[in-house]
Amino acid sequence: MSQQAQAEALSQEEAEAKIKRWNQEEFVKIQKFCQSQGVQIKGLKQNMCQCLPPVIGVWYIQSATKGEDYWVISGDFPTDLANASVAKNAREALRYFSMSWQIKAANLEDALAEGKIQLNDKETQQKFAKDLVEKAEKLYVISHDEKLWAQVGLKLS
Repeated sequence: MSQQAQAEALSQEEAEAKIKRWNQEEFVKIQKFCQSQGVQIKGLKQNMCQCLPPVIGVWYIQSATKGEDYWVISGDFPTDLANASVAKNAREALRYFSMSWQIKAANLEDALAEGKIQLNDKETQQKFAKDLVEKAEKLYVISHDEKLWAQVGLKLS
């Protein structure tokens, strides 16, 4: 094997190791998050999960509570979960989270503007709402990227 081929093989191994490590770290992150939400993970439905390391992971988790499965999002986005009934696949789950975050941000902004929320640090809450909208918009872009989703065979429905 030539030196160039050896270097490429080593580089490929390093890339695969980084992806594996990212997946493991994200799974630990979603386990902790789910526990904090009162959800005990029994397992993952691997064929439903979609990851684009190190940007985003969309996980279909099976809960220890029968009939209560969830979509969980992680990565460079806020970790969040939703009942599995909101989407039939990862792409639809992204669209759901995008819309949900935009609604949450709008509700927070309205409550702040109307003085319904009394906070010591209003600027932090306003920044959180702005950041949530930005992340929601990025999710929307990802969910509508036909080239990206064509690789996994998920068409926009």
